[in-house]
Parts: sequence; structure tokens; C-alpha cells
Amino acid sequence: MVSIPPDLLDNREAISRVLQEQPAGLFLDIDGTLAPLHPDPTAVTITAAVRQAIASLSERMEVVVLSGRATADSRRIVGSDAVTYVGNHGSEWLRDGQESVLAVAREFVPRMHQIASDALVRFVDWPGIYVEDKGPSISIHYRTVADRPAAAAAIGRFIDEHPAAVGLRHSDGKLVKEVRPPIDINKGTAVATVVEERGLRAAAMLGDDTTDVDAFRAVARMRDAGRIQGLSIGVLSAGTPDEVLEAADYSLADTNAVERLLVWLADLGGQG
Repeated sequence: MVSIPPDLLDNREAISRVLQEQPAGLFLDIDGTLAPLHPDPTAVTITAAVRQAIASLSERMEVVVLSGRATADSRRIVGSDAVTYVGNHGSEWLRDGQESVLAVAREFVPRMHQIASDALVRFVDWPGIYVEDKGPSISIHYRTVADRPAAAAAIGRFIDEHPAAVGLRHSDGKLVKEVRPPIDINKGTAVATVVEERGLRAAAMLGDDTTDVDAFRAVARMRDAGRIQGLSIGVLSAGTPDEVLEAADYSLADTNAVERLLVWLADLGGQG
């Protein structure tokens, strides 16, 4: 059994020591990290305390929201124009008021639209399955389905058999199946890009699912190479994948613990 990393709230000096290096970057996932997982992805919100802490932290460090969601959706949830949004697992960016899709991902958008459209038809009579067309990628959620194993199998067969999905990358998250372009773009490449472009000397990443592991590993590689001071924090839930626990340096018990950490970090800066 994989052991749970030390709780960061009991080791706050670890993250404060890292983020004291300037310039620093704080990288944040949304679902399962800033906000609890919700049966309806469109109903996800963050608390006022988290929103205020992010706004405060963005005044003294680079804050990047990394999500599988579209950037516009992430912006709607977080509500700040002072942070950088990276959506679709690294394929879509919203920063400095400019929104863009990486050219290598853009060519796959028509195929994604076709798969999503056909999925809506295939699962129209299956209550609880939610198809999310995000342009450069697709997520098919089955969190509220009564028979989750059956839904997962049916969605998997649909993706495997769809002509437009041939050659695309398929992955599993927490009660969601995702289809992405076959390109070497992920949350890890996004973290590395921001570190390089912003000249960061420190980076801390918070995430809860398998797609966040790419970012954890990118932080570790840059730290091991002496490029940055770095820290990866896994946010726990009943379904935390082993890969998250293996790649994280520290853990937080849940999204409430994330809120406490962010508020503490924001207040720490205010005391300086």
C-alpha cells in the first residue's frame, strides 16, 4: 500500500521556505483541489476565502491555474484577471488578457467536436453521464451514474470504437474519461513553460488527480537539476490515485485544508 506523504499543514515552513525564493510560482488545479469534486462540473465554485487568497497571492508571485477545463471556464470559477489560466491540460492558455490554443492542438478540435457530438447522442438515455466538449479535448463524466463500472465500460467502448478517436490519447481520471490530442503537451510542460518564460526560481504545485502527476514530475525534475526550489502537494480524497501519493512531496487532507493553506500564505505575505 502506498503511504500518504506528510501533511503540509504540519510542515508549513516547507512551502514558505520554497516560496520565499523570488520570483516564485504557485500552480493550482481546480477540481478536487481548489473546490470539492461535484456531481455537476458546471456547478463547481470556490469559496470567497480561496478567491481572496488567490487575489492576494497574485500580487507577489506568479499564480497559475492549471486545469483540464477550458480556460474560460476556469476564469469563470476563479474570477481573477491577475492569474494565468492553462486549460485542456496545457493546450489552451489565457494570460495577460490573451486567449490562445497551441497550434499543435488546434488541428484536433474538429475531431473532438465530432466525438463529443456523437457521445451526446449515444448516452442521451443514460442518466448521469455528462459530456464536456472543451475544444482541444473531451471529458465524459459519470460521477452520478448509478452503475459506475457499467458506465465506465460503455464510455470506454464508445471511445475505442469511434473512428475519429483513432490515434488520440485516452485517459482515466476520478470518474471521468478523457480524450486528448496525441501530443506531448500536459500540465508538466505547462509548468516548465511558465518557469522558463517568467524566470521563476521556485514553484509549488497543488493537485489531486493523475493529470497533475505530470506537473509534480516536472517540478521534481527542475528541482533535481538545480533549476528551482520546488514542492508538490497532493490533495487527498476517497479516490486519490496511488500515482499522486507517489509523486507528491506533501499532502493536504482535503479542499478545506487547501483553503487554510492559501489563507495562511496570503496572511504571511501581509505580515511582511
